[in-house]
Amino acid sequence: MKHILAAIDGSDASFRALTHAAELASQLDIDLTILIVRLIVVGRKEIHAALRQEDVQQIEEKARETALSLGATKARVVIEKSRDTSFKIIDCAIEIEADLIVMGASGRSGFKAFLLGSISKEVLRKAACPVTIVH
Repeated sequence: MKHILAAIDGSDASFRALTHAAELASQLDIDLTILIVRLIVVGRKEIHAALRQEDVQQIEEKARETALSLGATKARVVIEKSRDTSFKIIDCAIEIEADLIVMGASGRSGFKAFLLGSISKEVLRKAACPVTIVH
């Protein structure tokens, strides 16, 4: 194993997943890419991101601090915009040649993702590499 992708959205579950990924990356001394996807919502008259820029910056700062505090010195944060979060996670995993994707069981999507998040389920079904879901 050479590279882990941790997909986060700022939720508690995603930071538990990041903790797991950072600990593993630290123990194995491998690369860790932390992916934050800004969901693009297309409305009738406008296009906007579901997360504000300020929120993304806070998530990024907390992610960097978390990874470094756990010894994941080869960690980097990538911020992407997409209309399809699960596709962007899978695409990023392919691009960086990730050996493992780590993500939370559910995130910010609320009621719609009431047991196992819809994004987590989609990534689990379609990813080319193993996926670890952290509750």
